[in-house]
Formats: sequence, C-alpha cells, structure tokens
Amino acid sequence: MKYGLRSSQKDKLVGKGTPRPHPEVISAKSGKVVIRDCVDGTDWLLYKRNGEPEDNNPGSHFKADATVKRSKGTWKVSDLYMHEAGSC
Repeated sequence: MKYGLRSSQKDKLVGKGTPRPHPEVISAKSGKVVIRDCVDGTDWLLYKRNGEPEDNNPGSHFKADATVKRSKGTWKVSDLYMHEAGSC
C-alpha cells in the first residue's frame, strides 16, 4: 500500500472512485486471519492532478491478499498485497 501511494505521489496522480471489495476468509487461527479478495476496481481509477484520466484503460478486477492480526485487543492489517490489474 505504501509503495502504491508513494508511486502515485511521485507521478502526481490521484485515485478517484470506490473499490468494491468482497473478501473471503481463507484461514483463521488464534489471533490471525488470512483474507483473499477479487476487488472490483472498475470505478477506481487514477487521474492527473488537472483532472484528466491517467490513461484510456478502464478499471478492472484484481486479486488482493491480506493478513489481519489481533494486537492489544484490536484487529490490524499486518500484510497486504494487491496484485496487478486483471489478475482475477
């Protein structure tokens, strides 16, 4: 997530729209949950700061893998990997 945000900032791009997640629990053990998703990002696109689209490519679906761990009574994402566009 940090890489994507830094890259967008460096390239002077802004994300607009809303990703639509539909997560599924892959495994759940004491204090740790592994989640997988095929995020619908068709309405979640990058734009130049002047409001023009970054490119003419439509949004797509992409695979996302996350690990959530319980720490001091709170669930927090410890790992998140968003795969390339069209990966699911």
